[in-house]
Amino acid sequence: MSESKRNDPSPLQQKNYRTGLVYDERMTLHKCSFDLNHVEHPDRVSKMYDYLQEEGLVSRCVRIIAGPATEEVVLLVHSPEYIAQVQAWQKEAEVDPNQNPCKLEEGSPTYLSPHVYNCAMLAVGCAIKLVEAVLQGEVDNGLAIIRPPGHHAEMDEAVGFCFFNNTSIAARYAQTELNVKRILILDWDIHHGNGTQHAFYSDPSVLYLSLHRYDQGKYFPYMDESNFSAVGEGKGEGFNVNVAWNKGSEVIGDLEYIAAFHRIVLPVAQEFNPDLVLVSCGFDAAKKDPLGRCNVTPGCYAYMTHHLKSLAQGKLVLILEGGYNVQEMSECMAACSRVLLGDAPPTVASGIPTRISETSIANTIQAHRKYWKCLQDHRPSSLPDD
Repeated sequence: MSESKRNDPSPLQQKNYRTGLVYDERMTLHKCSFDLNHVEHPDRVSKMYDYLQEEGLVSRCVRIIAGPATEEVVLLVHSPEYIAQVQAWQKEAEVDPNQNPCKLEEGSPTYLSPHVYNCAMLAVGCAIKLVEAVLQGEVDNGLAIIRPPGHHAEMDEAVGFCFFNNTSIAARYAQTELNVKRILILDWDIHHGNGTQHAFYSDPSVLYLSLHRYDQGKYFPYMDESNFSAVGEGKGEGFNVNVAWNKGSEVIGDLEYIAAFHRIVLPVAQEFNPDLVLVSCGFDAAKKDPLGRCNVTPGCYAYMTHHLKSLAQGKLVLILEGGYNVQEMSECMAACSRVLLGDAPPTVASGIPTRISETSIANTIQAHRKYWKCLQDHRPSSLPDD
């Protein structure tokens, strides 16, 4: 495969930006006592924050101080019965922290702790406080280093490592409390955000756009509706866009993500014209991640972040989701932080994406051509699915 370097003209005039950063050490209290090697562990956020400090990035940001969300805010997405259930799980874990009380299927990775409810509420509170700071002009953009993650959490169910859907709640909060009309949620976590998709599936005011591994339905969360054919329903038809990678033996990396970004993500986002951009910012598609097993570099994440700043008058918030190689995800967040602050975007590789990823991109374009003018010049792919 021939490869050159992509150094696109910047869509933005270089300047210094006020970037908000929210992090609270109390979120490290949630940990798995019966499996010390569990991939969703406190070091994911504590060492990421430490790395940003070492790189001189924390001092360049505006620290945002937040507290736990109220139940009223969490009710924007979750049912009262489910909120009460998470509270009850915490109380159960206070008695016996070595149980797995989520009572999902056998072997579920979801664990509970004596701090699960408090930490989940704090994660939501951090996300909404940062969004509020951006929308009220206190800062230009921001990043939330939070856990537990949220994009798998359903209205009434804990899924994956997620309890409350931080990004979905932040979006609804922006609409109900801060008068935002149109919101783009870009989810680049390697796992499909099933909870976020379901939260907005019939809502045309929120464009959900996800890049994720699908592997013909054999990759978590193992749902048919994670495929490109799930486009939304009712008034929300066309506002749910899935780029579903079928990895096989081929590596998914920068070339594939940048191709999808320029052919689908950016054109559709520009046509949608959001008032706010939220990124469900998982870094488990990064190289060396033990779950994603892909090869996206920090430079690629920074490149996408830089171009997202051209939307919504720069109102852009990155909300941490997954990522399970602490060093790699820290480097990725650092790279994104630099471009949020106004540093020059990196130069990234250009070349030909893998054949199977070209099919995934073409399938998504074909599924959405009738909804988006920017996609109507694309020809349907003649490539097979496998």
